[in-house]
Amino acid sequence: MRHLRTKLKRIVPVLVILIVISAAVFTRQQKKILVVEELETGKVYAEIPVKTGDELSFQWEHSFEHIPWYEYYEIREDGSFILHTIAVAGFGAGIPAEMDCTYRYEDGLIYMDDIESEFPQFNWINSQTALKNIKINGELLLLGSDMPHHVKMVLRIRNGFEK
Repeated sequence: MRHLRTKLKRIVPVLVILIVISAAVFTRQQKKILVVEELETGKVYAEIPVKTGDELSFQWEHSFEHIPWYEYYEIREDGSFILHTIAVAGFGAGIPAEMDCTYRYEDGLIYMDDIESEFPQFNWINSQTALKNIKINGELLLLGSDMPHHVKMVLRIRNGFEK
């Protein structure tokens, strides 16, 4: 019996350490990281932890109409993005006017709600004049001017254990 207690005193701390390490690894694997980087070089401009359900938004200035354009996405469990709403100050070249969605007018903007389009990631050629900002849950992440002009960019979600 005494021999069993001695063995247990040695085994229990090892088991506790293994459980703690396993929990830490599991938690790290579950973490989502939003990354904005140059597509060709991999140079990172933003890297921030996010959660399922967080809101990602873009503010643009339409290149021809020079009116504000807002897009509101939700981060999904699988790391993709679902577009819920677009808000624009008017309609013109390239602005969708006949979408199958709910329309409302508020504070001088036309809101197109319930769009529900899915995007695995965003690839774009950055324009320091067209892209005003990128926000997470209403907090500024990047300005368009924080990234180089006319460079291929990607915004994606990676799991915490990936690089």
